[in-house]
Amino acid sequence: MNFNKKKIAAAVLAAAFTLNIAGLSDSVSYAAAKKTNRKPAVQTTQSVKPNKPSNNAQNAQTAQSSRQAVLSNIRLGDNATYTRVVLDMSAAKKYTAVYENNNTRLVITMDGVTSPLAAAPAAKGALKDIILAKYGDTLQIILDMKAAMPNKVYTLQNPNRIVIDVNKEYEEESLNQVEDGLLNGKYVRVDGRGMLTAYMLDIDPKKFDVKLALGAGNVSSGLRKLTTIASNNGAVAGVNGGYFDWSGDFLIGDIRINGKTAGIGVQNRTGLIKRKDGSYDIGRGNYSGAINVNGRSISFWGVNCPRTTDSVVMYNSLYGYSTGTNEFGTEYVIVNGRVQAINQGNSVIPANGVVVSVHGQSQANFAGLKVGDKATVVEGFGPEVGDAPDFYGAGPQLVANGKVSVASNAEQFGNDVAGGRAPRTAVGLKDNGHLLLMVVDGRQSHSIGASLTEMGQLLVKYGAVKGFNLDGGGSSEMILNNRIVNSPSEGVERRIGNAMLVMRKN
Repeated sequence: MNFNKKKIAAAVLAAAFTLNIAGLSDSVSYAAAKKTNRKPAVQTTQSVKPNKPSNNAQNAQTAQSSRQAVLSNIRLGDNATYTRVVLDMSAAKKYTAVYENNNTRLVITMDGVTSPLAAAPAAKGALKDIILAKYGDTLQIILDMKAAMPNKVYTLQNPNRIVIDVNKEYEEESLNQVEDGLLNGKYVRVDGRGMLTAYMLDIDPKKFDVKLALGAGNVSSGLRKLTTIASNNGAVAGVNGGYFDWSGDFLIGDIRINGKTAGIGVQNRTGLIKRKDGSYDIGRGNYSGAINVNGRSISFWGVNCPRTTDSVVMYNSLYGYSTGTNEFGTEYVIVNGRVQAINQGNSVIPANGVVVSVHGQSQANFAGLKVGDKATVVEGFGPEVGDAPDFYGAGPQLVANGKVSVASNAEQFGNDVAGGRAPRTAVGLKDNGHLLLMVVDGRQSHSIGASLTEMGQLLVKYGAVKGFNLDGGGSSEMILNNRIVNSPSEGVERRIGNAMLVMRKN
């Protein structure tokens, strides 16, 4: 089932009309042709050098030579609404208009026309290039547009002119039902800022789950491509997830998966909450974790990350088979609230317990702790997350209460995330409980990327009442049915630490 919706920004085209006089072609409008799903009245699909005419054709052309027209000038005008190209003709002539290169090129072809012009003028406004091509007495004007913009080709007389108006603003949307409960959309906008292309998934949580999957199944096994992660998990669709360290050794941000902490961050940042009843929410995480031993509560410096000098790090089974630490520390294997073993490094991580790895001066807090002693781990993710089994933190917040509300300062993001336009990935929550996953391409000719504010605006446009940002840049990617939907900015898939996947419910 298809739902197609198109909005073309209304450009006030100055006094454009078609004169129905002998020898003049009909007005051609690309916008109208697209809207009615018909092609403009043309005979070819490419701009090519015409075939050499036959002898009979040559004789006919000789007889008609007295009726040849001259293209005396090519004039350009530009304003906030459209770019106009005017072809000054000595006489009225028929022309054909052909659209090429995904409708970003318009080729005007006229037979029996000459021109003293050596070249076309430099392009401006909505045009990237203008080419004047001559093949004998056949002449072509080739307009390369910056995007597939609506345009209109028409004729005027007294004096004779062919006029092309190319709009400078354009907005197009499409929304397709992939299957019951899952929609896939595309949005293209062109205005004074440039061209932007976005891709969207609308997910019904009654039909699909959205889960965070680790790159290689656990934190310590490194990075993988989104297509690989999705394939390994049997996902219908997905986008890249939150932040990660380039080493592939740890995640950046508060993350809980199925009740276990996968990683923590230093700042309190926004993420996706999945409640016990399967419903979703968006809120801010606030991790706290400690081990109670010897009558003291000792806070964790990190979770599932490399142990550093004087630190206390907790490892659980989401990290991998073992801690991978060196021998310059002490590790306490804790199961069911008791110390099960004490090692000097690289301890095997129990499936139903944790390893607390201690180094340097921090070891004094564990003095005298023996196998069998009581040791309890206490963790929390703050009041907004509560006892939800899943929290996928990233940030910053983009939307709150149905309005754009960017919290990059409150969540302490630097310009590497908060500054300027870039490829972006974001999550939105609609008031009907549906989730939105959105990717905007950037750093490419078809899309300039989005600022955080613009990303929030796009989420609100598609119905989000809450929303937040995921990792972006070269990581931004969307897949659907094992196919890459967008155009990753690096030209290839980046290896990432985690992904947000759309899974069919059993």
